[in-house]
Amino acid sequence: MKVKTIRRIENPSIEEFRQEFLKKNQPVIISGVANHWPAYQKWNPEFFKQNFGHILAPMRTSDNEIEWFFGGEKLKRSAISIAEYFDLVESVSLDKKRPPYLGNIAFNDPLAKPHLDRIRSDIQFPNYFPKYYQLDLRLWISALGQKSTIHNDNYHNFNAQIYGEKAFLLFSPEQYEALYPVKINDELWSSPINPQQPELEKYPQFEEAIALEGILKEAEILFLPMFWWHQFRSITTSINVNMWVELDKIVPMYEKSRYCPKNQKTV
Repeated sequence: MKVKTIRRIENPSIEEFRQEFLKKNQPVIISGVANHWPAYQKWNPEFFKQNFGHILAPMRTSDNEIEWFFGGEKLKRSAISIAEYFDLVESVSLDKKRPPYLGNIAFNDPLAKPHLDRIRSDIQFPNYFPKYYQLDLRLWISALGQKSTIHNDNYHNFNAQIYGEKAFLLFSPEQYEALYPVKINDELWSSPINPQQPELEKYPQFEEAIALEGILKEAEILFLPMFWWHQFRSITTSINVNMWVELDKIVPMYEKSRYCPKNQKTV
């Protein structure tokens, strides 16, 4: 795998963002925006324990998505309190058993909405898009060492780092062959490759993949265009909120796009 550094930009104007990144389908890290949000001033483990600590939440029993999707044994979910979860997350080390994972919490989920409505106004993404079909906010809370698979989405993504830091790798849509993606379900294609320990004998094309990498620091926002493959790794306890954006109703589903592996012969 070859690695390049992602571009960073300070508080771009709406027009600058649209011309330089949205139109060109290019990722970028944006600073100088989220540092003004109430979330950046308030959200930390103690805030969530004080305000939501008594709430029971369903969590994956493993916070390693490679294990979750490709481990061979179907893992289950368990419910623990938010306070207990943060206690586990804050005590974890890389040589200990991995904690459960509280991520991908939709702000409009019927069970989560009454609680997350209380803090929704703490997030103030700029209106970078001239029009949109749907906005979807998600909350992610992870421990040191938690990581996702390499996967992609059929919508644009803004990921804001509120607390802690995450490392990421990005791969352009055209590189799907080097990632050996597997269909997980109708909404998700994912790579079985662990980029930190790739099995090059099994996945030889991955050696030629070109990644953008970076560290997403507190109050920074990563713009991730749709169909870009990505992996996140928490390098501290992390709290993120992301916004998925579909521009209009004609945005193709991934399986109908030219970037889907099953369509590669027709590209």
